[in-house]
Formats: sequence, C-alpha cells, structure tokens
Amino acid sequence: MDTQTTTKIKPLGLGLHDDYPAICIQDYETNNFQWFNVYEIFQNSDDLHEFKCFMNKARESVITSVSSEWFYPDCQYLHSIYSEHIDDSELYDYCESLQDALADGHSVSLHEEFIGHFGNSYFGELSEYYYGEYDSIKEFAESFVEDNYDLDSIPDIIRSNIDYENVWYDLQHDFVEIEADRNTYFFRQ
Repeated sequence: MDTQTTTKIKPLGLGLHDDYPAICIQDYETNNFQWFNVYEIFQNSDDLHEFKCFMNKARESVITSVSSEWFYPDCQYLHSIYSEHIDDSELYDYCESLQDALADGHSVSLHEEFIGHFGNSYFGELSEYYYGEYDSIKEFAESFVEDNYDLDSIPDIIRSNIDYENVWYDLQHDFVEIEADRNTYFFRQ
C-alpha cells in the first residue's frame, strides 16, 4: 500500500517575537488567528512586491475559505500606524523606516514612539530629528545652552544661577521630549 505524505510549509514570519513589530491576522468567519513577525517578513523581501506576496501567503494560511475575510485585531510595535486593515505598503514603509533607525543605533521602541508622535510622514527621518538622550529636561536644557551659547562671557554668579528647567519651557517650542526604553530622548520639531 502506497502512502502519500504532504508537508505543509509554514508561512514566513509565523510567530510573535518580543523585540520586533508583529501583527495578528484573524479570520472573521472562524476567529482563527495567528501572529506574524512583520519585520522578519520585510527582511526576507527584496522589494514591496515580494513583501505583499509574503503577506498574502500569511493571510491565506489563516483564512479557511476563499470567501473568508480577515482583519488585524492586534499588533505589537505598530500602534503608531495600526488599523484593522492596514495597507501592506504602509507596513513595508514602516519596516523600511525601522531598518534605518536600527542601522543608526536606535531601538524598535524609540522608532515606534517617534512615529507615534510625528506621524507616518516622518518615516525614515528619526535620525534627522534626533538631538540626544538626557536624564532630564534640566540636563537637556543645560547641554543645549552650553553647546549653543558662549557662557564664558557671563559672570560666574549669573551663570551658576541659570534655571535650566525654566529654559526648557522656552525650548519646548523647538524640541519634543519622547520616552522609550525607560529613557528620555529629545527631537527637533
């Protein structure tokens, strides 16, 4: 008796990774769902077209019939652009922006918070707006003043009495404070 075995190939990116953007795909009809690591799918794609093909395969692996509809009920590190039917192109652009941020030494969380504050029109621009990481607004303001103004011409009695927390209130029109990874980062607006 001959037996036939079939091997089901797992779709690319299947599973949730704690450190990278992921999306949950759910079948409306059966409520069947699976998590997919969107960044892994992006890294294995040569271009947007291939990314869309991989995403289609991921969705097809979750839905049970041709007539089934799907949606994204949840996400991880994608809340800044999330919708239940987010477009593959926007996911791809987000991952491309994340790749740039990671290459410049920034974290996934900082990228997410940056996009959450500035919006998707700022994809790929995190490093251009990044000013630095500081423990407090006071430390940031003091560093900014020292870097941009000649304090040597000011007498010590005045220089030692500068209220840098108050200086921050003047700077906050030009800079924004973003918290990520339990740290505080400053960006130009």
